[in-house]
Amino acid sequence: MILGVDTDVLIAWAMAGAPRHGAVRRLFEVEIRERGGRLALTPQVVQEFLHVSTDPRRFEQPFSMAEALQVCRSLIDAREIQWIAPARDVLRRTLDLLTELRLGRKRILDTALAATLECAGVRRLATLNARDFEIFSFLELVGPT
Repeated sequence: MILGVDTDVLIAWAMAGAPRHGAVRRLFEVEIRERGGRLALTPQVVQEFLHVSTDPRRFEQPFSMAEALQVCRSLIDAREIQWIAPARDVLRRTLDLLTELRLGRKRILDTALAATLECAGVRRLATLNARDFEIFSFLELVGPT
């Protein structure tokens, strides 16, 4: 089974001092080792990871750009990762969801992630911000416990 990964979860996994770090590590362990699953990542999640994890306004000890890039490079060929690249149908679906659900500009990135996962057949998403994705009925939201 494939589990999509939201940026906040990727940050919690990578940053040892981040809240929920241990819980996210356990979630990934269960998904990969016990369930034989894979994690689905998209370029936009990794790009947002680079932006957020290096921001000194968000973290007392943010990653340096070199550290964040190294994390991203380590994911590129990881066998536990399934890469999902958005295509033209994702843009169309994103625009449709924004229209149908009457979402505004602050919801664009989450809607694009939801559309990317849906178009790739991924129905589960690990997120620490379930409220951001509850509106997308096609996603089962998974949070670390």
